[in-house]
Amino acid sequence: MERPRTDSQTLQHNVIWSSHMARRIAFMILLPFAGLAYTLGSPGRSVHFMVPTVFTGIIGFLSTLAMAECVGLIMETFDTSDLQPGVNTKHRLTSMATIVRRRRTNYSSFPRVCAGFFTAQAIGFLLAAGATGVGGAMTRDWGAQISTGVTAGVLLGLTIALTLVLWRFMQVQVIPDTVFGEGNEGFGKMVRAQTDWVPVVLGNPSGKLRKMNVLEQGKWSRWTEIRKLNRLDN
Repeated sequence: MERPRTDSQTLQHNVIWSSHMARRIAFMILLPFAGLAYTLGSPGRSVHFMVPTVFTGIIGFLSTLAMAECVGLIMETFDTSDLQPGVNTKHRLTSMATIVRRRRTNYSSFPRVCAGFFTAQAIGFLLAAGATGVGGAMTRDWGAQISTGVTAGVLLGLTIALTLVLWRFMQVQVIPDTVFGEGNEGFGKMVRAQTDWVPVVLGNPSGKLRKMNVLEQGKWSRWTEIRKLNRLDN
């Protein structure tokens, strides 16, 4: 009988368009360069008005995609709707009637997800308000073209900083050693003392380590909760 494919075997090692990281980097990098293109395409009456108009539309389109990816990033990092209490014990199966279990639904509107949306939108509005004031001052002093060029440069710097934050550079253990037959004696005694406990294993992983970025290593992230459920947070 053929063994099931692991996640590492299923995922190709090259970067493909369906990769979340590839899409996010593409949207983030294209946005400041679209701003630079708008700057170069709006010197004045010597250029047809449709040129900066087209670049403005591209900037709006990429901004919308960036905001959508921001929502996806928050859900991917902080959504714990499938990690409710009892997810890795028998308590969830034995403490509720059958009809109650059938009606029960996991909801994604957790406080930490709402807090992530609030934080992202609050920072976005504050930066937009500041950029409006500073941009107006630069436009009056230096002109519109130089002002948009400086704004594109600042956006490029923020893009590079965000890319570094999202880059998965650290390997963290998320699955207990016992899943792969590597458990120590102390851990085995703890498991035997609480026979209801089972580790949380998502998908069909080929290893116990996962690469994480700065956000995923935070206190309220999804993977921190998984580490707590798997008793790896010490």
